[in-house]
Amino acid sequence: MDSLIFGLAFFIPGAAFFLWIVFKYTKEEHQKELQKYAWFREDKMKWLWDSDFALFTKIAEKSFMITKIIMLLLSLFVVAAGVLGLCIYFF
Repeated sequence: MDSLIFGLAFFIPGAAFFLWIVFKYTKEEHQKELQKYAWFREDKMKWLWDSDFALFTKIAEKSFMITKIIMLLLSLFVVAAGVLGLCIYFF
């Protein structure tokens, strides 16, 4: 039963995030996100308190397609974890 809950808890949000990225994440949405985090790019101490987010924002401001591919891969990792949990439960 635990693997069923784990599988569904990862598969459903991962699939929803994947579909959102494919159909709703556009260049206009990307520009809105860049404007929303403009304060973060100007912060000189950002590498000390959130280095992962600093690296992602640096990549995101370079290219829309690279950002979309990274987000798709991250959502596929979540979906894969959910499918693994469901496979363990059903097989």
